[in-house]
Amino acid sequence: MTILKLKNNIPLLLLSLLPAAFVAGPLVAELIINFLILLFLYNCKKDKNFFFLKKKIFIFFLFFYIYLILNLLFSNFFEEAALNIFSYIRFIIFPFAVFDILTKNEKNLKFLFLVLSATIFIVVFDGYYQLIFEENSLGFKKYRVDRISGFFREDLILGSYLSRLLPLFLGLILFYKNNSKLTIINLIIFLLAFTLILLTGERASFLTASLALIIIIFQIKSYLYLRLVLTFTTVILVSFIVVFVPNVSDRYFNQLKTHILGSKNQNEILPYYMPMFKTSLKMFDENKLFGMGPKSFRYLCNDKRFISYFENERNIKDNTVLKFNRSWKELRDIDIVKFYVSVGETININDKIFSYRFLDDDDIYDYFSDKKGIIEKIIFKDKYIGNVNVFHITPPENTPKTEYSLINGCNTHPHNFYIQILGEIGFIGFAFIFSLFIYLFYLLIKNFFLKYFKKKTLFADTETCILVGFFMVLWPLTTSGNFFNNWINLISFYPLGFFLYIFNKKKENEK
Repeated sequence: MTILKLKNNIPLLLLSLLPAAFVAGPLVAELIINFLILLFLYNCKKDKNFFFLKKKIFIFFLFFYIYLILNLLFSNFFEEAALNIFSYIRFIIFPFAVFDILTKNEKNLKFLFLVLSATIFIVVFDGYYQLIFEENSLGFKKYRVDRISGFFREDLILGSYLSRLLPLFLGLILFYKNNSKLTIINLIIFLLAFTLILLTGERASFLTASLALIIIIFQIKSYLYLRLVLTFTTVILVSFIVVFVPNVSDRYFNQLKTHILGSKNQNEILPYYMPMFKTSLKMFDENKLFGMGPKSFRYLCNDKRFISYFENERNIKDNTVLKFNRSWKELRDIDIVKFYVSVGETININDKIFSYRFLDDDDIYDYFSDKKGIIEKIIFKDKYIGNVNVFHITPPENTPKTEYSLINGCNTHPHNFYIQILGEIGFIGFAFIFSLFIYLFYLLIKNFFLKYFKKKTLFADTETCILVGFFMVLWPLTTSGNFFNNWINLISFYPLGFFLYIFNKKKENEK
C-alpha cells in the first residue's frame, strides 16, 4: 500500500520541485515537465478521457501551434528551429497535466503552495545574502556591482524569475487567507521578494512586477487592510532603497536615462535597442503576413537586407595590443597559469597564447589570439582585473594600428516579444498573441467595472492575481526575452494549470 501511495504521489512530488528546477536550469525543468506530460497522456489514454481537447484555451494555442509548424515548413531555417518549434506543443499540454494533478486531491494545492513558498524564501534569502556579502550562499560572486543574480550565477534573471512567480504566489496567499499565521509569513516573503526584484537591477522585471501589484491592489475584492499594508510598505521600501542605495539609484535613473534617451551624441530614443528593433521590422517589411520564420532573427540580423547599426558608435580595434576580453557580465579576476609565447615571437590569429583561470575557479581555460604580429612586450601581473592589456605587439606592415567599424545590432532576438513576432512569424502570428493580450485586458477591465459599479466580480481574487501575471507576461511596452526561449515558456505556462483548477473548482461550488 505504501509503495502504491508513493507511486501515485510521484507526479505531485515532481511538480513540487519545478519552482526549484526553474532555478537549476531549463534542462532540469524540461525533464520534469516532459515526464509529467507523458504520464498525463498515458493516463488520458488509459482512462479514454482526453478532456483537454475540448478546452477553448487548448484549442486556441493548438491553432497557434499549427500555424508555427506551417510557418516553419516554409521558412529557410527549418533545421535550425525544427526541434524547438515541433516541441512547442509540450507548453500547451503541460498546464492540463498540472490541472490533473491538482484534481486528484484537494490537499495537493496546499502542498504545492507550501513548497513554492519555501522555494521563493530560499531564493530570496540567497539574493539578499549575495547583496550583503558580495557572494551568494554557494559562493557565487556578483557578476556586476549593480546587479544580483543569486543561484542564477552569470544569468541575470533572478528578478525575472521572481516577477513571473509572484502573481501566482500572491494569489495562493489570498486563497489560504483564513490561515492567519501562514498569511502573515508569506506576505513578508512576498514583500522581501518584491523588494529584491528592485535590488537585482532588472528594470523590466521591476516595472512589470510593480504594474502587476498595482493592478492586483485595485482588482481584488476586499481586504482593505491588506491592500493598504501592501501599498504603504512597498512605497516605503522602494523609496528608501532608491534614495539610500547608490547602485540602485544609478541603475534606475542615470543608466535608465541613457538607455532611453541616449548620450549627447546619440540622436534617437532607445539607442541600445533600436538597431535590433529596426532589423526585426525590416524582416517584417520583407514578408508582412508570415515573417521570415521562427527563430530567424539570429540568422538574418547580419543580412544586408536587414542589417542595422548603432548610430554614432564604432568598434575600436587596437592592433598593437592583445587584450583579455571578458563578458560584460563577468567581474571575476583572472590568473594566467602559463604563457605559450615569448617576446620576439610571431603570432597569428587563433594561435594559443596563454592558459588562465578565474581566481575562484580551478578550471583552466585557453586564450587564442584574435590578431597577428610580433610580440613586443608581455605584461606580467599576479592577477588581471577587467578587460586588460596582456601583450603589446607590432602588427604586420600595411596593417593600421587602429581600425574603426560600425557596431551591428545583431543578437539572438530583438528584446521585445511583439517586434520579434512581427519579424519572425508575421502579422498572423502577431494577431494570435496580441489578441490574447487584448482579451486579458478586456477581462481585467470588465472585472474592475463590475467590482466598483456592480459590487460583484468576474473572478475570484486568486484567479485575478494569476490573470494579471499572464497580462504582464504579454505586456508590450518593455524589453523582454526571446519569445521562443524554453525557460520563459515553461515558467510562463506553469501558473495556467493552477488557474484552470481554481476556476473549475469555483464553478463546481457554484452549482
